[in-house]
Amino acid sequence: MFISKNGSLCPVCEKGELKKIKKNLTFKYKNKKKEFQNKTIFECDLCSHEILSQKVNRTIEKELTDFRRGVDGLLLGDQLESIRKGLNLNKRQMAALLSVNEKTVGRYENGKITQSKQINNLYRIFQNFPFVANTLRPDISILISSFGEYIIKTRKKYKYSPELAGQYHIKSGEYFKLKEAVNAAGY
Repeated sequence: MFISKNGSLCPVCEKGELKKIKKNLTFKYKNKKKEFQNKTIFECDLCSHEILSQKVNRTIEKELTDFRRGVDGLLLGDQLESIRKGLNLNKRQMAALLSVNEKTVGRYENGKITQSKQINNLYRIFQNFPFVANTLRPDISILISSFGEYIIKTRKKYKYSPELAGQYHIKSGEYFKLKEAVNAAGY
């Protein structure tokens, strides 16, 4: 891995020397622009090749990924993480639900890679219809519903107590057993 620093040999022309400079950076994507002000880069004194410092590259990578996502109408990294956490899933569980690697979920969220439109659509479906996630993976405990400020949490078999909260969690198998019992009772 090439580490850029002041006075290093240019990796492109292999003759010039890299000099640290401050510069405004402009990135274009599908006729849209994203600008970063006063960033440190290294420029070759002979061929004028420019290289981002590692620090600058790390700081703007997520912003650029989210910029491209926004232009393409995709969910941003923080939104993906919020949906996953809203379903009360860890990265491993979300990866199993999406049929991707656990590291891939982390890379979606931290801006290392952009999710496909299909994955993006799954996130939107899970956000608006969490029971679909239970249908796909009944072995994973997923948020089912919200009842405003009062909810019911299962304590033990057939014992329920109302509690103040925003959402409740229930395993899909328990949900379907409860649904069958309610249907059998004629409700």
